[in-house]
Amino acid sequence: LPVVQNRAIQRYGKLDQSLFTRFVRLQTPTVDLNMQGRMRPSLAKLFNWRYKNLGDLPQVVTSQMFRVANAGLSYEYQMIDVPDFEGRGEHTPSPHFFQNLGEAEAVVALFMYMRLVGYPASKITILTTYNGQKHLIRDVVRTRCSWNPLFGEPSKIVTVDKFQGQQKHLIR
Repeated sequence: LPVVQNRAIQRYGKLDQSLFTRFVRLQTPTVDLNMQGRMRPSLAKLFNWRYKNLGDLPQVVTSQMFRVANAGLSYEYQMIDVPDFEGRGEHTPSPHFFQNLGEAEAVVALFMYMRLVGYPASKITILTTYNGQKHLIRDVVRTRCSWNPLFGEPSKIVTVDKFQGQQKHLIR
């Protein structure tokens, strides 16, 4: 969602809601997603409660790409709890610019591990929800990885909003 500074305009225009939510509220006809074909079924199960009868296209059940394990990782997806790093968690150095150094260090360490295990950097994307976090991750990658040919940089470090509609083999 765009950042609207004026609270009165934000409330009056219902700009705290997505355009889709506003259309639904206005009773515009919608079509719900009922089949997905971009991720492993186990990953889709994390959010399939959100969609009525969400199923998997045949390719995600049969394709080798979706059936082979992630080398060097215990599970098909990882959930990592990152406690406050050096006594500090999420902070906002400027309005609407969220950052968390502990999470940035953790995701870059995972990227470095994946490179050491043999994943090509060209197939790895690091996704984050906040623009401030994207910039912080880029800084950590430049400090820890860019100069070292063993690691290099991931294909992309981008926010979820900018990545919509794209695909990549490995998303971290």
